[in-house]
Amino acid sequence: MKTLITKQFRFEAAHSLPHHDGKCKKLHGHSYLLEVTISGDIQTFGSKEGMVMDFGDLSRMIEEHIISKWDHQYLNDVVPFVTTAENLAGECFRILTNVGLSVEKIKLWETSKVYVEVVRG
Repeated sequence: MKTLITKQFRFEAAHSLPHHDGKCKKLHGHSYLLEVTISGDIQTFGSKEGMVMDFGDLSRMIEEHIISKWDHQYLNDVVPFVTTAENLAGECFRILTNVGLSVEKIKLWETSKVYVEVVRG
């Protein structure tokens, strides 16, 4: 049986899309909502019995590897790629997979009406 857990995180950041032909070409900001879904076996013993992962441990990892680096930043100065929601979500997926999380899905909300999903597979 595959078990998934999801936690949400918020961060504020600015960016611009220099080659875009619309208003996103100009400097602007977003209140991003990041949803991280991981999978794993439910642990059967120890202090994490009954859990895939302690939500506090997941929070610490996301804070260390993403939020602390992107929150209140101008993303164009932080990452080496075009700062579209698609690219940012893909980078979250790569970063978290590389630090050992079994990431199933990243959902990154750029506004309350627009989001991107990157899924395993």
